[in-house]
Amino acid sequence: MQGVIHTVGPIAQGEPSAAQAAELGGCYERSLKLAVENKLRTVAFPCISTGVFGYPNEAAADVVLHVLHKWLEENKEKVDRIILCVFLETDEMIYKEKLPRFFPVDACGNSHSRL
Repeated sequence: MQGVIHTVGPIAQGEPSAAQAAELGGCYERSLKLAVENKLRTVAFPCISTGVFGYPNEAAADVVLHVLHKWLEENKEKVDRIILCVFLETDEMIYKEKLPRFFPVDACGNSHSRL
């Protein structure tokens, strides 16, 4: 089964508030819930709210990685793959830096997640 789940994230100008971070995290959580309800095993996410909505890229990456880590701890058997799609080289660098903090790799090079 294939599908598209659409979400709209918060608008942020400058440093996002705790409420905006919670709203952004909720976008990812609700999308994951819908994916599971619709029996989707692979989910791809863009960088929600970081474009014209102005959410700072690094702050957004912290939110999504925290949400995905927490969600996967409880639901890892419900998905096969979660893909983070980046358009900007800046986002690629941010995720390459932050991913190992949220999803450590063991000595054999194996990640303990499905991200």
